[in-house]
Formats: sequence, C-alpha cells, structure tokens
Amino acid sequence: MKHLFSRFLHIRHDDEEMRQRGRNVVIIATGLLTINVLIFLFLLGSPPLALDLLIATFLSVVLHSGIIILARQGRVNLAGWLIIVLALAGAIVATFVMPQRPIAMFFSTTPVLAATLLRFRGLVIVTIMVFFTFLVVAFGIPATPVDLTTSSFLQSAAILCLFISLISFVQSAGNEALHQRLQAALQAAKHTAEQLQTLNAELDLRVHMQTAALQESMLELEERAEQQNRLLAEVIAQRNVIRQLSVPVLPVGYDALTMPLIGTIDHDRLRVILQRALEHIEAQRARWLILDVTGVPVIDTEVASGFLQLVQSARLLGAEVVLVGVHPEVAQTMISLGVELPVSHVFTDLAAAIAYVQKHQRSISTPVTTRNTVQS
Repeated sequence: MKHLFSRFLHIRHDDEEMRQRGRNVVIIATGLLTINVLIFLFLLGSPPLALDLLIATFLSVVLHSGIIILARQGRVNLAGWLIIVLALAGAIVATFVMPQRPIAMFFSTTPVLAATLLRFRGLVIVTIMVFFTFLVVAFGIPATPVDLTTSSFLQSAAILCLFISLISFVQSAGNEALHQRLQAALQAAKHTAEQLQTLNAELDLRVHMQTAALQESMLELEERAEQQNRLLAEVIAQRNVIRQLSVPVLPVGYDALTMPLIGTIDHDRLRVILQRALEHIEAQRARWLILDVTGVPVIDTEVASGFLQLVQSARLLGAEVVLVGVHPEVAQTMISLGVELPVSHVFTDLAAAIAYVQKHQRSISTPVTTRNTVQS
C-alpha cells in the first residue's frame, strides 16, 4: 500500500521543491476529487435531480483528474494555477447563484491554496485577485437578504473547515516530509563531516609520516653528500700525490738531478713538472737537470713550450738542462711544428747523460782540490 501511495505521488521533475509542490497538488486535487465524487453520487441518489449541479460536479471531477495527471507529469505550476482558478471560479459562481448563503467566505481558501501550491509571487498575485473579486462581488450582487439559518451556516462552515483542514493536512504533511528530508540531509552531512574528519586525520598522519620520511631522506642525502665531499677531497689528494709521484725528481751526485717522465703530458702535469723541477733545483742548488723523455709518446707545441719555459727558468737558477730519449717520431713532429728547444746537451739514453754530467762534475771539482793543495 505504501509503495502504491509513493508511486501515485511520484512527480516527474528534477527540482525537489517542484516535486514537493507537485505532491501537494496531487493530494489536494485528490481530496477535492473525492469530495466532488461523493457530491455527484449524492446528487444521483437524491430526487429531485438537479441537472445543472450534477453537470458542474461532473466537470469538476474531470478537471481535477486532469490536474492530477498534469502534476504527476511534472507540469506543477500549471496544475497549481488550475486548482486556484477552479476554487476561485467556483466560489464566485456559487456566490452569484446563491447570494443568500455565506459563500463569499470560501474566497479565503484561495490564498491558503496559493501558499501551499504556488511560490511567493503566485501567492501575491492570488491575494490581489481575491481582493478584486471581493470588490466585484460586493458591487455586483444586488442587495439580497442573507439566509443565515443554523443548518446552512453549519453546512458552509463544515465544508470550509473540511477544505481548510485538507489544505492544512497537505501543508503539514509537506512540512513533515521536508523536515524528514532535512534531517536525513543533516545526518548525511554529519556523516560526511565525520568521514572528512577521519580522512583529514589520516591525511595529517600520512603527511607527518611522509615529512618524517623526507627528513630522514634529507639527512641521508646530507650524510651521502658529506661522504662524497670527503671522498672527493681524498680523490683530489690522491690525485695530487699521484701527480707528485708521476713527476719524480731523483738526485744524481751532489749537484745533479734527473727527472724521468713516462706517459702523456697534459696541461696540469706540465705545470707540476715545471713546479717540482724548479723547487728541487733551488732546494739542492743543482747545476744539472737531466730531463728523460724516453717514456713520453708525444710532445706537442704546448709541451714543447713548457719544456722551453723549464729550460729558461733553470738557467736563471744556474742549472743546465740535459735532454734524454727523444724518439725519432717525436723529433720529426717537433721539427714539423717548428719547435726548437735551446738545449745544447742531448743524449739517447740516461746512462750517457749521467756519465756526461759526472765527468763535468769531476772536471770542476779537480781544480778546486789542486788549488787547496798548493795553498797548504
């Protein structure tokens, strides 16, 4: 039964407020339809038969049935205005037909219907219509004595009370349904708020955990960066040591040095060669520097210019440079490049160069010894 009642009050409209007003229209139209059906049946069974009243009641049944159909199809505003117009027209016709009865008081039901079935603008329009209807009735009906018998007054009051009760029932039922929907929406909002609060708590926890993880990652990255910096410093130190070891300076006698070079010579290594050679010449007051390039595969313009600078600097410090181990390919390359080293002593191997330097060391030390003997 409840399912059938819900289907009967189903309104085909997307707006909830329109659906509620449509349900009000259906309920009121159904109540008026029921009243008219009862009146129609009563007229059929009570002679003498009032044909004009019977036709009016039948038309009212048809019209209210059409209003129910329109409201269920979603044409709520049209259905509501039809009920208002029928109620007002019926009250006007009844007032002119039966001026001796207090029918005019049924005009008050029209604004009540408008408040239930229409929006605020419609209520204002209906109120204005009722006011002008009162004026028309007041000036349009001739002066007629009113028949206010107890039975007629009670009948009119009972019908008015029944009609207003029906409208009040619809309004109350609509308000109750609206209250229930609002409560349901409030509960849903509370439930959603609780879910959002739970999600926010979970999100805060995740953010806290991720922040902690990021901080740990940052610490690890800082530690790795420090380790990399230490390793880089160690690599640089080791590279400097390797460069120092790759440029050995060995003493030969008391005033001679030899510098055996092996491998390719780049710009940095050339700078180290020049620095170490001059430092050792100055420290040991050497007069000879044997520069062994046997292990050097290529001597280009830059390397040759560096050797030229080394020879000139050594001479300024009082030392001669002896060049050892120039390969034929290297010599041809140097000639093709136009490189010429100002070196007067060139040997093919290190032994010959050392022998030459030692010979000159003896020749220099012998006169010194002879002079010391004569003086003594």
